[in-house]
Amino acid sequence: MTAVQAVQKSIMTEAEPDHGGAFHFPQGMAGFSDACDYGFIYQGHGDIVCIQSTDHPEAAFLLTQWDEQRLGSVPTLPVELCQCIHANNQEQIMWMLVLNPFADHAWVTANVKAPVALNIEARMGLQYIRQERELDIRYHWQRQPS
Repeated sequence: MTAVQAVQKSIMTEAEPDHGGAFHFPQGMAGFSDACDYGFIYQGHGDIVCIQSTDHPEAAFLLTQWDEQRLGSVPTLPVELCQCIHANNQEQIMWMLVLNPFADHAWVTANVKAPVALNIEARMGLQYIRQERELDIRYHWQRQPS
């Protein structure tokens, strides 16, 4: 099952009442630290999902799954951040990349420096800003559609 399919399955599964169907991001997302609850929008095809803040609608992001063939192994989330999203181990974490279709006229770019870690079971996530300086925030992910 792909990451996007797992997110779709989670979206379609009835959420516990205290979550209201949203995923909780305790630290928000880059640039939107106050936007902590996100709904996932997925049309059921393709490998891109949109997340949008339920209380700050201007905070919306396109996500796609981490591709190990292109990028290598998924990152390792530090233990304290695993606890932040209620993940007991690395295997509970699904890694996604934030896509930007506006930064480059020829390419949709991916932010490899700040991927998103999701714990689907707990319906929690966080954007993990990695410390490696060589990581790209505008990695050429795919050519812009014509």
